[in-house]
Amino acid sequence: MFSNYFHPVSSEILELKKNSIPGTIGESISIFSEGNFPDFQKAEVAIFGVNENRGLLNKGSVSMNMDAIRKSLYNLYLGNWKIRILDLGDFKIGEELSDTYFAITDLISNLISDGVVPIVIGGGQDLCYPIYKAYDSFNKGLNMCSIDSRFDMITPNTVKINSNNYLGTIIKEDPNHLNSFTNIGFQSYFVQNDEVHEMEKMFFETFRLGDFRQNIEEAEPYLRNSDLIIFDASSIRQADAPGVVSPSPNGLFSQEACVLSRYSGMSDRVSSFGIFEINTEKDLSNQTSHLISQIIWYFLEGFSLRTRDFPTKKSISKNFKKYVVPLDQEDFQFVFYKSKLSGRWWISSSTSANLEPTREIILPCSYKDYLDSVSGKIPARMMRILKV
Repeated sequence: MFSNYFHPVSSEILELKKNSIPGTIGESISIFSEGNFPDFQKAEVAIFGVNENRGLLNKGSVSMNMDAIRKSLYNLYLGNWKIRILDLGDFKIGEELSDTYFAITDLISNLISDGVVPIVIGGGQDLCYPIYKAYDSFNKGLNMCSIDSRFDMITPNTVKINSNNYLGTIIKEDPNHLNSFTNIGFQSYFVQNDEVHEMEKMFFETFRLGDFRQNIEEAEPYLRNSDLIIFDASSIRQADAPGVVSPSPNGLFSQEACVLSRYSGMSDRVSSFGIFEINTEKDLSNQTSHLISQIIWYFLEGFSLRTRDFPTKKSISKNFKKYVVPLDQEDFQFVFYKSKLSGRWWISSSTSANLEPTREIILPCSYKDYLDSVSGKIPARMMRILKV
């Protein structure tokens, strides 16, 4: 049924797979070849490319060649994984941009329903909007995280959705199921003051590039708490990734990009992952294609390490150590949980020593958050619990 949404992989890639070295991704991955569409039910991760650029604000000469990424990805060796991976091919572009949006929403919704995590490799970041819409049918709040040097909330002089205002479009949706939004890696000179104020008003969390660089591990809880993770390749510095839509001399280092991807894969909650704003026409020596393939590799490695250790009523007494941190205020405390399986930390909304909360909220946090609380500080991440 969904084969109609895709072009099968090229004959060149099919030949590459046939000649793949044992132990590589190319040997083990199931692909959409002519007349042979892979079965979703036999997969855990599905990768596909979407060369759709009509939603880019400044198009110029932009194209995303998925085969360049495939050639690099297929030659990478598997880790110690047992992941069933699909390559669905290249997504067919609709006659109108809205047609592409509709088809992506339909596909992503069905993949998630079948327990398959899609990895979308695309052009314009406006494609995040139809991925967001795919979650409409699940009737629950969506946590979204964007790894981006910009917020993409406001575009002057236009109300039409594009790669620079997709988040603003999502926020204005009615009904709206965006429960929380986090930005990792923004750079102040790319962000309008109005966008900063809107972020603060809505209690959205932001993680500036300089702060992230001081302690990379502090980004992990944000990713662990996300359903959808959006990675703008333009947020990587130009020296490491020249083949992007909006290259910049400053940004994430390639190693940092891979660390964030690994954290994303490790999250039990992440059900969609997308990398956007790729422009292979400007890719010197296929450097960006190599990096994107390695970012995918690190996501897959993280995926293989999922421990399913998010606290639940059944597991919290068995699989977690509980730490109570009293604060100076009377009858006020923080309750932390540490997983015996992974060593990761969570904080609870049970802040009253005497009163049972009507609805306990448990959020991922870091060991540093725990140490800060012990020393009497209230970490910025905790302010979200106090505002719930």
